[in-house]
Amino acid sequence: MTSEQEEPDVLTRVLRLAETLVMLAAIAEEQVAWCRRHGWCEDELALNFDWARGWVVWSVDEQSPGLLSPWFQDLLERIDDRLDMMSGEVNAAKWTPSGLATDPDWVEVRCLARQALAEITGLVRIPSPEDL
Repeated sequence: MTSEQEEPDVLTRVLRLAETLVMLAAIAEEQVAWCRRHGWCEDELALNFDWARGWVVWSVDEQSPGLLSPWFQDLLERIDDRLDMMSGEVNAAKWTPSGLATDPDWVEVRCLARQALAEITGLVRIPSPEDL
């Protein structure tokens, strides 16, 4: 098997990114349940997105230039910027079950993630939070 055959196809990569967006778009209760199911802290929501965003956008652009629209990529950048603004010890309360439910920054992250999901709905089947 060659290395090209071992790499996931473009749509599988987009699906991995969609899965991270689903969890960012989910309501707080679903996010908390997802973190508990996987044994992760709430900040894994951002770390998971960061990993997928970096890997997927680069690899998809390499193999299928133009598949991910500039608007979609802008939404990803805006999500990343918002999550960066929420990082650091001073913002630790945002990354708790209570913070996920009440912090206004999460309202913005969810809105942006939903917009990004709408942009790729035609490319992949968007899973529900319970599927993840």
